[in-house]
Amino acid sequence: MKLLILLLLCSAVFRAGGQVDIYGIAKNYKDTVFYITETGGFHNFSRAWRDNRVPITIDKEGRFHATIPEYAIGTWYIRTDKDQFQAFELINGRKLQLVADFSMEYPLTAIGNGADDFNYSTFIKGKIDQYYNRENYLQKIRLNNVDSVLAYRKAFSNFKLQQLDAYRQAHNLSDTYYKWLRYSYMYEAYERTVVENLKQDSLDDVIVSKIMEKGIEDEYAALHTAEYNDLIDFYVMYYFSKNGMDHLPMMERFTTIAAGDLLKGNTKEAYLTRFMASLFKTPDSIYNPLFTMYDKVVQNQLLKQWAISRRNDYLNPVQSSGSVYAHAGSLAQLFKKYQGKVIYVDFWASWCAPCRTEMPNAAILKRKLKGKDVVFLYLGYKDSEKAWLNARQQMGIEGEHYLLNETMLKEANELFGINGVPHYAIIDRNGNIVERRANRPGEVYGVLMELVQR
Repeated sequence: MKLLILLLLCSAVFRAGGQVDIYGIAKNYKDTVFYITETGGFHNFSRAWRDNRVPITIDKEGRFHATIPEYAIGTWYIRTDKDQFQAFELINGRKLQLVADFSMEYPLTAIGNGADDFNYSTFIKGKIDQYYNRENYLQKIRLNNVDSVLAYRKAFSNFKLQQLDAYRQAHNLSDTYYKWLRYSYMYEAYERTVVENLKQDSLDDVIVSKIMEKGIEDEYAALHTAEYNDLIDFYVMYYFSKNGMDHLPMMERFTTIAAGDLLKGNTKEAYLTRFMASLFKTPDSIYNPLFTMYDKVVQNQLLKQWAISRRNDYLNPVQSSGSVYAHAGSLAQLFKKYQGKVIYVDFWASWCAPCRTEMPNAAILKRKLKGKDVVFLYLGYKDSEKAWLNARQQMGIEGEHYLLNETMLKEANELFGINGVPHYAIIDRNGNIVERRANRPGEVYGVLMELVQR
């Protein structure tokens, strides 16, 4: 009980800060709202999937003002009905004035304080596109030869570093953002090679030494660079495998790093934080002794609070207010409730990263079909009620929501041949299953419009 109280108190303090304030004027936009969304990927320390989605409401004068929850530096994006896509970084504590002109390919431009930091993303996107075309880069990095791929990736990283320095000479780029970018670029080549090109069964000391040539004691990168920490995970995994310890129980693996000297300083504390955060679903009987050990070893309070917040989000999820939550006896009863409308069914789960990645595309699809007789039916698949409700609230998923019980899960598997999620289906106005395996939200607009018009 004492541990839980400690976690709740620390989490309350932690959640009080960490945001970006944005305001500005919108031009050439037909709707009254657009969305700023995290680009996905796991958070550096909490290991939670980054997919917060914040609605930006435009008033009658074209003005908007919103607060974005960003605790460090993170990548966000907007995507419009016109398939405009723009990614950018937001930096904790900033107040940004934006012009949102939706007649432009990249609608958002910053002006005033912090503008050069925000506008850098559009600058580097253009340079990267030119590099891809000129160097045939995407084709080169599909090669099987690790040495060649790593060389191409390092050359690309060096190119981005050169562009970063050139931009800084001509613009007022902040030291905080500049350093964050430099370290991300430095480690990106190695991390991408591990993720996209290495085969685990072909690893040896030579390959690992090339991947880890920048070492494992970078104090800054451990606290700021996800690519570096991903490489440390890779290095520890290889160490355990090489020494015949890859089948050690969880507690012994944790103790080996916590009590040993394989990792040191910030790198050790960051690794243990990520490890601790990954155990957020673990029963108290295992979690509490590990947290006690973790609490003694890790001195960085901000790191601790990422692990704490991850655990608390699982134990005490924010309840969705005003949203539809209901149980149904069977899928047949559920579908009958919406008969007379076309139903787009989305089987998803809070733990499914691809499911969550598709949610922004579903939001765009809803806006395109606004006013049409289409129901977006979200069916929670093999999920816990707490995690399911929390994910819905976090992503702001609008539509009809039901959490499938065991009977309905069996029925869904038989009706739609579900092998995994995300899984989509379409039911027509008469209750007939038109497509047992429908396309994802970004590819299904034409089919739904055809059914609506029948």
